[in-house]
Amino acid sequence: YKRNNFDLIGYIYTEGVGGEIGKWANVASMKSHGVELTLSTTNIVNRNFTWTTDFTFAYNKNKITDLKSRSNVLSLVKQGSGAYREGYPVNSLFSIPFVGLTEDGLPQVINENGEVTTHDINFQEWEKLDFLKYEGSVDPPYTGGFGNNLRYKGFNLNIFFTYSFGNKLRLDPVFSSSYSDLTAMPREFMDRWVAAGDENITNVPTIASRRQIYNNSQLSYGYNAYNYSTERVAKGDFIRLKEISLTYDLPSVVTRALRINSASVKLAATDLWLLYSDKKLHGQDPEFINAGGVATPNPKQFTFTLRFGL
Repeated sequence: YKRNNFDLIGYIYTEGVGGEIGKWANVASMKSHGVELTLSTTNIVNRNFTWTTDFTFAYNKNKITDLKSRSNVLSLVKQGSGAYREGYPVNSLFSIPFVGLTEDGLPQVINENGEVTTHDINFQEWEKLDFLKYEGSVDPPYTGGFGNNLRYKGFNLNIFFTYSFGNKLRLDPVFSSSYSDLTAMPREFMDRWVAAGDENITNVPTIASRRQIYNNSQLSYGYNAYNYSTERVAKGDFIRLKEISLTYDLPSVVTRALRINSASVKLAATDLWLLYSDKKLHGQDPEFINAGGVATPNPKQFTFTLRFGL
C-alpha cells in the first residue's frame, strides 16, 4: 500500500489571540507505505498426522512531509510515545548526545551550542534542534508472527511466536543529582562511577556528593540530560513465544455415549517466554511502553477449557 495523508490533526501553539495559547488543528501531512505478507504451508499430511505452518510479515514506514506545529528539546527527547518533526517518521525519538563521564564521574553531553557540558543545556530551546540525534521511531517498522500447528489423531498442538524489530525505546529516567530514601534505584547503579579511572570502564554516572551539588547548583540539568541522552536508549526488538496450546478432541464413541455432538479439552499458556530482547532493558518488557520507559512484563497466563457441542 501507499498513502498520502493530509490535514492530520495535532496540537499547535498560537499567539493567544483567541484566548488560548494552544489548540488542536489540522497541522500535518504525511506519506506512508508498506507491505503485508502471509505464507501458509502444508508440510506433512497423512492419515494420522498433519503439520501446517503460517508465517506473517509486515513492513510499515511513514514520513511527515509538512508540519505546522513546533517542538522544543524537552518534547523531542522526553516522550516515551515519540515526538513529531518534519522530515522524520511519526512518533520519532531523539536524544541529547552523550560523550562520557568526567574524571569525577559526572555525565557530559553536547548542548544546543555544540559545547560539551555537565549542566549548561536549555531544555526549552525551540530553534537549535539539529544537535539532537535521531534514534528512530518508537513504532516498530517490522512486525509479524510464526505459527506451527501439529495434529495427531485427536490431539492438536499449536505453537505461536510473535516478533518485532526496528524501533527504539527510552529507558526510565531514574538518574538524578540527589536521591531520597523513597527513591527506587535500579541495578544500573551497581555499575556506577565510584573511584577515579572508572570513567574509562563505565558510562553510569556517580551519585553526586553534597560538595558537588553545592559547587554546581545546576547539576540536576546534567543528570536530566543524561536521562534523555543517547546512552539511555534501547532497541525495542523482541521475539516472544506468544501462545502454546494443546487440544484433545474426544472420540465419537465417547461423545455418542454422552449424547452430544462433540467435546474437547484445551490447555493453553499465553506470554510464556520472551526469547529475545535488548540486554539494556534488564528484563523489562519492550512490547508495552509507558511514559518515559517500558512496563513490567505481562504475567504468564494458563487457561483450561472444556467445550461441548450439543
